[in-house]
Amino acid sequence: MREIKKYVRYYIPIRSHWPDKSLEKPRPVVFFFNYDGKRINSNTGVKIAPCNWDKKRQRVKLGVRRSGEVNRYLDLLEQKINDIYYGGLSEDVELTSTYIFERLKRKKEPTKSFWDYYSDFLETQKMVVKNSSYKTLVTSCNKFKEFCRSEDKLNIRFDDINPALLAHYTDFLLRKGNTNNTIHSQLKRIRRFMTHCKKLHLHKNDVYQEFNVPEKTSVVKFLEWSEVKQLMTVQLDSLTEQKARDLLLFGCFTGMRYSDIKQLRKTDIKEHRFEGIETIFHAAHIRQAKTSKDTIVPLLPEAVSILKQYENYPGEFALPQMFLQKVNDALKEVGKKAGLNSLQKIEIYKGSITETKYVEKWKVLSTHVGRRTFVTISATKGLPINVVASITGQNPATTMKHYLGVVNSDKFTELTSKVKFD
Repeated sequence: MREIKKYVRYYIPIRSHWPDKSLEKPRPVVFFFNYDGKRINSNTGVKIAPCNWDKKRQRVKLGVRRSGEVNRYLDLLEQKINDIYYGGLSEDVELTSTYIFERLKRKKEPTKSFWDYYSDFLETQKMVVKNSSYKTLVTSCNKFKEFCRSEDKLNIRFDDINPALLAHYTDFLLRKGNTNNTIHSQLKRIRRFMTHCKKLHLHKNDVYQEFNVPEKTSVVKFLEWSEVKQLMTVQLDSLTEQKARDLLLFGCFTGMRYSDIKQLRKTDIKEHRFEGIETIFHAAHIRQAKTSKDTIVPLLPEAVSILKQYENYPGEFALPQMFLQKVNDALKEVGKKAGLNSLQKIEIYKGSITETKYVEKWKVLSTHVGRRTFVTISATKGLPINVVASITGQNPATTMKHYLGVVNSDKFTELTSKVKFD
């Protein structure tokens, strides 16, 4: 085993031939590094009056102004020299004066904070997620930073993200009026960031995964077939309302998200013929904006009829182009005029408290109701769940569970007609 011989020494040189030998005049502190029979020396950049220097300890005397600060600097310099020496040994390089001085001159990279890494994470996500998803990640980061600022914890570290802190953050969000599902999403995004950083070997913390606020399955908002018919037949004078109604109905007949309906082009509509079948079928060939999955959506005659209304409209898009908020605002008026007055149950979960209220269905009418309506009505009429999921691009085992309580409206008639206790 190799015997290591090295040491660092500090001293203040005073030459006999110097004209001024005052012990009160600041002199440069020099270091000697002796290693393996070799020696290098250099100025530390520090000046101390000899009368304030402790030769035995090789540090500034205690009680001298700024002695603690200077001595810490000398300690760190000695540690840095030792690190360079042992690093060279581990890398099996030739330890020369040039090698040691080059590394002493290298400036240490500034240490990044927790929030610096969060900013880096957001930059990477900007390239891989949709703009709307990126905005939710930024909002989540800002909310967590607001919490840390309120708790005087802006100097937070990765190891500080633990169940106790996340529980405290949950209470903070509840006081802000957030629901359980919103909090679930906020925590999920923090875990996503922490997992990303762990893969980069920035921390070894696992305990943050132990805390979560479960997502609550809300009551699914959808239209009965009779209500869809009311929308189809209602007389509307406003062109904006007519377009909004057609966009909703197209969602009811196809199960497409509004983001996909909006970007549907005329060239995406294809005819399909099958051997032995005279009927010509139509389908929309799309790449879903949310999942980037290529999906073929069969079009019912009602959906084709809506497309034909706009086939002569200028431009490449198959349906009217409207901002989502404008469509949803118009749909409230459309639903009100169509008489969608049945009560819709709304459940809001805040901590252990569940708030339940009932509102007229036209007040909650939105484009997403169309997608849910397609799923529930299709399944109610006997279309297998896996086929519905294939059309909508959903996962049967997870997403479809939201509809299990409503899709089978025939269960009562089936039960009473086939199960009899005579």
